[in-house]
Amino acid sequence: MKKKILIPTFFLIYLFIGLFIYNDYGIGIEEHFQRQNGFYWIVKIFSYLGVDSIKIHSLELYQSIRSYDPNLPDSNFFNYYGITFDSTLAFVETVFKINNSKLYFELRHLTSFIIFFISSIFFYKILKNRFKNDIVIYLGTSFYILNPRIFGDSFHNNKDVFFLSILTIALFYLFQLLEKNNTKNIILFCLFAAIATSSRIMGIYLPLLFIFFLFLDYLSQKIFFGNFLKKTLTILSFYIFFLYLHYPYMWELNIFKFIEWFSVYFYNMDLKILYSGEYYHIKYLPKLYLPVWISITTPIFILLLFIGGYLFMFKRFFQRLINIKLNTMPIHDFWSSVSEKKDIFIFFSLTSFLLYAIFLNVAMLSGWRHFYFLHVFIIYAAAYMLNLLLTIFKKKKFNILYFKLINLVFISIILFDLSSFHPYQSLYFNSLINKENIKNFPVDTPSLSRSDALKYIISLNKTEDKIFVSNASWTPFHNGKDLLKDYEQKKIIFVGQDYNKADYIYTNFNYEVDPRLNKKYNIPKDFKEIKKVIISDIPIYSIYKRIN
Repeated sequence: MKKKILIPTFFLIYLFIGLFIYNDYGIGIEEHFQRQNGFYWIVKIFSYLGVDSIKIHSLELYQSIRSYDPNLPDSNFFNYYGITFDSTLAFVETVFKINNSKLYFELRHLTSFIIFFISSIFFYKILKNRFKNDIVIYLGTSFYILNPRIFGDSFHNNKDVFFLSILTIALFYLFQLLEKNNTKNIILFCLFAAIATSSRIMGIYLPLLFIFFLFLDYLSQKIFFGNFLKKTLTILSFYIFFLYLHYPYMWELNIFKFIEWFSVYFYNMDLKILYSGEYYHIKYLPKLYLPVWISITTPIFILLLFIGGYLFMFKRFFQRLINIKLNTMPIHDFWSSVSEKKDIFIFFSLTSFLLYAIFLNVAMLSGWRHFYFLHVFIIYAAAYMLNLLLTIFKKKKFNILYFKLINLVFISIILFDLSSFHPYQSLYFNSLINKENIKNFPVDTPSLSRSDALKYIISLNKTEDKIFVSNASWTPFHNGKDLLKDYEQKKIIFVGQDYNKADYIYTNFNYEVDPRLNKKYNIPKDFKEIKKVIISDIPIYSIYKRIN
């Protein structure tokens, strides 16, 4: 009876908190482009369907966005991801004629949160089917939800966290398929794998790795070659069907130029970013860029559990590997149970992507945002370690209460961090970074502070008709006004880096040039800092006012 009440209560509390705070967050740096991208796809889709009314209205909205912000990348070029989330929200905005910028961006934030909330339920089910122990399941689900960066991004990152959410749901059905190979599980797995792929090309690994595992089953003679071939063709058929069904980018694909279809996904901007005190081109980052970013932005308790779980998973996999006897039939099993098969799938996935990011010069921007989907594997490994520790406690006959209290303490610390960073959980750093070296890493890469800064400036000038503001950072500033009320937006006049015209200067300390060598973003002497937001020694943004 307690279980039946506890879990729904847990998720209801989480849902209530999300519904209460979703409109506290600023606009992410890519949200305007994603909104534009949604209308681009709506025009494409309804052109095929011949529905002119929706097509015409969507085209008008698309063109108005292009006019409003001509510096946005053109969707005719970057038209290969975001179809599911962006086009759905664009369709809602078109049909319901939502013409208030504050409302439609808050609607995006609410939808993003709801999708991540749903994925957390599926992650709970993944842990429940694997570990069976309530303590491990509850703690693992809590870690999935409460990791500060993921928690914060779940409200505004409509691309990376959306992909994480869909990947988690697809992973659940993949694990269901490992347990029971039936048509329902195949269809649901292929559906969500296809949606994951249209969200980020990395989603293509799901059916491919599953087929590889089928091949390993064939090698260990758990299935005949005919069954392996049949299952492979079935998976690929459903996956490609669902991909074509909902992904207009593929409708125009020339099958004879298939390589070109993949090439666009590896385009990168010509940018340099700050990392460990130096500026690097995003295509030629240090090998440890991704591991370091994960290490300094993940709560240390979760990080330690993850490292321990990953090492034990590696140990189990290595033992299996060295026991394989290729000269005997059947060869040694790669796993002894479905549970171990799931663990190895997680291990394969995580290891493959880490090696890919470390050794293949993958272009990355904004920390490890492009690899936030690894979160589901990281927390699974952490839960794996929790399960091992709980087993040790029981074998040694330690009081389980101590295990619960230790975890409760660390959960409380994470909750405190979530509260103190609000609404900037997306900018969280752990205690491995202190105030001396935080300057060596960029902080507000999503530009979340723009709207807050503008609201503060407006609060100081309630009677003014025009307020001239300047931006001392490379991230766009004017887009932040879309979370203001209409009459507030009309007050703000943006003057870029023309500081001579500005009444106020905003900076979130993000630069595309080295400020030690390039004085582009130096604050003029006739401006005085009037506000600086610092959370746990981490500078978020500053506002300067002209003093004469």
